[in-house]
Amino acid sequence: MGVLLLGFFIIWVLNINSWRTGKIVEFLVLSDLLCSVSGLGSMSSIAISYGEKGSAFCGLKSDGSHLVTCYGSNSAITYATPIQFPFLGLSAGDGFVCGLLMDSNQPYCWGSSGYIQMGVPQPMVKGAEYLEISAGDYHLCGLRKPSTGRLRNTSFVDCWGYNMTTNHVFDGQIQAVSAGGEFNCGLFSQNRTIFCWGDETSSRVISLVPKNKRFQKISAGGYHVCGILEGVDSKPFCWGRSLDLEEEISVANLGKGNVDLAPNVPMLSVVGGKFHACGIKSYDHGVICWGAVVQPSTPAPKGIKVYEIAAGNYFTCGVLAERSLSPVCWGIGFPTSLPLAVSPGLCKSTPCPPGFYEFSHENASCKSPNSHVCMPCSNGCPAEMYQKTECKLKSDRHCEYNCSICYSSDCFLNCSSSYSNVVIGKKEGRFWSLQLPVIIAEISFAVFLVIVVSLTAVMYVRYKLRDCQCSIQSLKSIKNNGNGSPFQKDNGKIRPDLDELKIRRAQMFNYEELERATNGFKEESLVGKGSFSDVFRGTLKDGTVVAVKRARMSRNMQNSKEFHTELDLLSRLNHAHLLNLLGYCEEGGERLLVYEFMAHGSLHQHLHGKNKALKEQLDWVRRVTIAVQAARGIEYLHGYACPPVIHRDIKSSNILIDEEHNARVADFGLSLLGPADSGCPLAEPPAGTPGYLDPEYYRLHYLTTKSDVYSFGVLLLEILSGRKAVDMQYEGGNVGEWANIVEWAVPLIKAGDITAILDPVLKPPPDLEALKRIAYVACKCVRMRGKERPSMDRVTTALERALALLMGSPCNEQPILPTEVVLGSSRLHKKSSQRSSYRSASETEVGEAEDQRFEFRAPSWITFPSVASSQRRKSSVSEADVDGKNLEGRNLGNVGSGNDGLRSLEEEIGPASPQEKLFLQHNF
Repeated sequence: MGVLLLGFFIIWVLNINSWRTGKIVEFLVLSDLLCSVSGLGSMSSIAISYGEKGSAFCGLKSDGSHLVTCYGSNSAITYATPIQFPFLGLSAGDGFVCGLLMDSNQPYCWGSSGYIQMGVPQPMVKGAEYLEISAGDYHLCGLRKPSTGRLRNTSFVDCWGYNMTTNHVFDGQIQAVSAGGEFNCGLFSQNRTIFCWGDETSSRVISLVPKNKRFQKISAGGYHVCGILEGVDSKPFCWGRSLDLEEEISVANLGKGNVDLAPNVPMLSVVGGKFHACGIKSYDHGVICWGAVVQPSTPAPKGIKVYEIAAGNYFTCGVLAERSLSPVCWGIGFPTSLPLAVSPGLCKSTPCPPGFYEFSHENASCKSPNSHVCMPCSNGCPAEMYQKTECKLKSDRHCEYNCSICYSSDCFLNCSSSYSNVVIGKKEGRFWSLQLPVIIAEISFAVFLVIVVSLTAVMYVRYKLRDCQCSIQSLKSIKNNGNGSPFQKDNGKIRPDLDELKIRRAQMFNYEELERATNGFKEESLVGKGSFSDVFRGTLKDGTVVAVKRARMSRNMQNSKEFHTELDLLSRLNHAHLLNLLGYCEEGGERLLVYEFMAHGSLHQHLHGKNKALKEQLDWVRRVTIAVQAARGIEYLHGYACPPVIHRDIKSSNILIDEEHNARVADFGLSLLGPADSGCPLAEPPAGTPGYLDPEYYRLHYLTTKSDVYSFGVLLLEILSGRKAVDMQYEGGNVGEWANIVEWAVPLIKAGDITAILDPVLKPPPDLEALKRIAYVACKCVRMRGKERPSMDRVTTALERALALLMGSPCNEQPILPTEVVLGSSRLHKKSSQRSSYRSASETEVGEAEDQRFEFRAPSWITFPSVASSQRRKSSVSEADVDGKNLEGRNLGNVGSGNDGLRSLEEEIGPASPQEKLFLQHNF
């Protein structure tokens, strides 16, 4: 800044307009900016990418070549790394990494992003060169080199990506830029103030920018910005608005969970994640983090020194000062294997400015003999320490404990260890001279004892097995008959021996017994038909009424596939709101499954049957109760089965109602085992029922548990409106008009016209608030993108509170159901303490380690603990929920107030009112 003023002063005094003087002034201005950028706004030598496709760590090699190397689970980044290009620095976002090319001073990106072009981002200003780049979640910004002449006090920032592709012009010289989630911030080099621009709907960063503070550095996170204040203290200062984290994700709050409560510790640098921030302490290069931490997360390491740090969404990585400059990460979702040493900074040929020293390390040397890495000097010493050596050209400041004024445990420990080392050193020689022979004798005796015991055990086993010899003829017969395979042939079917163990809890019936029970499978016993099977009512010898599902004969063996799928799953599943499998029969070409008989048929028969009395039998309380119970069954499949089970055919005809009017989820013929990580979808061809089928699954063939959430959302709309999912002959309109229930109902709900979608057969309740909440939850379930839909545990919680609100203000025409009916029948099983992992980011989307109790249906490769889900539900981290909130705020920002707009899901399952809380404590 002094050089710049001096240049202006020379022009003012001499008033020289010659070409040579103009060039001198331009050079002075440019050198001043470059010094400020290299000193404070220099680029990081490491970068972290995150997102649905996995995390990746990239860093400049420690040999001084400025070549980049990447490791991690995102193959699009690791395989596309441009190993031949030298870079000045790196920055990364969601699924991509960008670097500033050393040759052209332009950004170059690799990885996978739907918003930023890989390679050199386009459009690119011709001849543009950049000092610094910074990547947000879905965009990239670059600070151009300063102009000369009349534009010397103007800064240009170019951005590319989601809602960001434009060229910005700012008055004043900008030293550095930093990109956040949906916003950007810059640091003026003259007055050291900060300004921000972009979308602040979720963060309010722009309106909260401190006007009276001066900063050395800045770093933007997901919903906040942190900077290091100017002055001797170099304290961090953060601002922004974190989301309601307790409603959004499961967190352990540090500093009440607010990232703006920064520690009062001097720092050298600071970085921001999605909901947290970390910094390097100036006096010992240790790491300290604050803000919200997603559980289970590894804490920030203690007792280590780092030279550089970078943050992802929920994790942070740093370069260790010791251990050969290897990287280390903490948090959740970070790359597990990082076998590379990276450079702690960038090699420069210019001398280090004041406040910096030349870094030297055996594993990090610059190739050029006149180049070196400049590192910032530590600022001061802590209260109990004194400065032993100051910061010099070749070394950093060194502090030691002052043992005369100790008052902390660390100081006492350090001083006592120093004293004890002197005393112990004198005694070590005498100790070893006396104890070494004794130790050698003890080790020798222990080795001898182990050898004797081992030989004794071997001889005993050989003695016991002396008469056990395998028959050679038996081995030959096994090889000739079955080729040594553990499979058996029976009636044309080949099944492994372990299948008998898998289904040992399901009773095996013979065909004649089931034929007598159903009266020969005659038409009068038929109670339902499916795509591949028929269901008959039957009575066993002991008088038990059962439902027998008989697969139709098929050449392509589709019925056999569905039979085995449903048999394998239901023999292990155990929940009060899933259909109970009693037994099976597999003889010849016959495939039969025996279920508990559901006296009241299916929900489809009640909602869409021609009998109006049967339809009126399901009043609003019973309908919402059935929705809650069905949601609990699906939540069990997604959250408590390990691995999760994706039903793929949730619809009203597959929700059965027993004699106590309790709902059961049925028909698992199309079900699949989902991945343990919900952020990794299955690549499966679409299957299901039109109208209930997830559009994203249908188009992209990406199957996740959110596909069942979409189908359940259609089911909720069906329960509220009494309309079919696809009804070409709906009597309320013309033929083919609004045939799809989603296209018809969602616009009305968003407009606040809830009464327009309610079933006209039933009289609306006095208070529509409960039904409004259910309608809002249904709208969120049928969103087009699976990431934006809520998880089933959140849906179940919202429905339970809506049911509590509905029953809290009953009328005479809507009797309150008994508590045992609302909660489910007495078949609730004992609880378990295991939840399956639900993180990518997902949506994405790791479970807590707790004391675990399992109830096994059979020893197998799949285990389903039995739970009462309403008492074990916890809020889960879901990138879909966070993204869904942001999207909802943008789409519905212009909707009128007073419950007219579709409220965010965290409001639906937010803190309960005192009346709701009392009801939930009593019943749930």
